[in-house]
Amino acid sequence: PAKIHSWLMVPVLYKEELLGMIEIHHCGESSYTWASSQLEMVQAIASQIGVALIQAQAYANLEDLNQQLEALDRTTRNLIAITGHELRTPLSTIQVCLESLASEPDMPQDLRQVMLNTALDDAERLRELIQDFLTLSRLESGSVDWNPEPLPLEECIDLAISSIRSHQPNQDLPQIITHLPRTLPLVHVDGEWLVEVLSKLLDNACKFTPSPGQVTIQAICSTQTQPFQERVPPQKRPQNNQPMILVTVEDSGRGIEPNRLETVFDRFYQEEGALRRSTGGTGLGLAICRQIVTNWGGQIWAESGGKNQGSQFRFTLPIADKGLSQGSSRGSSRGDRPSRSRRQSPTIERHK
Repeated sequence: PAKIHSWLMVPVLYKEELLGMIEIHHCGESSYTWASSQLEMVQAIASQIGVALIQAQAYANLEDLNQQLEALDRTTRNLIAITGHELRTPLSTIQVCLESLASEPDMPQDLRQVMLNTALDDAERLRELIQDFLTLSRLESGSVDWNPEPLPLEECIDLAISSIRSHQPNQDLPQIITHLPRTLPLVHVDGEWLVEVLSKLLDNACKFTPSPGQVTIQAICSTQTQPFQERVPPQKRPQNNQPMILVTVEDSGRGIEPNRLETVFDRFYQEEGALRRSTGGTGLGLAICRQIVTNWGGQIWAESGGKNQGSQFRFTLPIADKGLSQGSSRGSSRGDRPSRSRRQSPTIERHK
């Protein structure tokens, strides 16, 4: 190739900001002296390139802004639609029950009790809906006071299972089974929020798994290198080899389409059609779970083989210092019967 004897370099500027350089080479047998007219032409080209680059950047920023505004608009529409539907239904039921009680003083006692129980159940549903909005708002604004401490994972799982059963005593729930290692390290998280994550994942699994289906909770430590890596994708693995525990809530329900495995964690995401109407909810539960898990440095994701193939929701938890030597040895495989917690903490009342 010909040897470069002369070259011309001109900065691409916009309001004294350096955006790049234009470099022109002259290849020949001897050096070359650039004429002033050539220099002026290259400077004019550099000036136009600078303007074009700024315009292209502004256009790209405008496109991003438009996409953000469209997403915000969709979120607002979803919020209005979901809030209207989810609030109107229980409010209508409460109103009907109270009007019946007020207008029929001679109503039989058993029917009166049914009306009262129905109104109370729907009032609790309203409280939970509003609480989800407030909880997500606090999480996203960073106004939550976190209190991490070493905890036995199994006790948190037991509390979550008890919570699900106490909130849905009259429903025909699927069988809930736990498969935990016999020796499991302590985790280092805020126990109340861990119970919240487990409760929401269990509630979600039970909603989409009709009886006699099955919901299974499993846990595995990152020290079990091969099984852990088989279950955790490379992009979800802990950085700096931080020891973690992987928790999986698996169900035998309707499954998730592959193109929705990420969007299920979006705010206000709900299934379409009759299933959405039958299950209800604000579509905030999984978004809340993601905010909580992300705060303690973990990852959360969903896996599914598709429609009617069941689903697995997995998340990671940091292990407490010296957790490997202080872990619980109560681990077992059991079904449908949460054990009694040996202490009162953690609970799930603080953020309700």
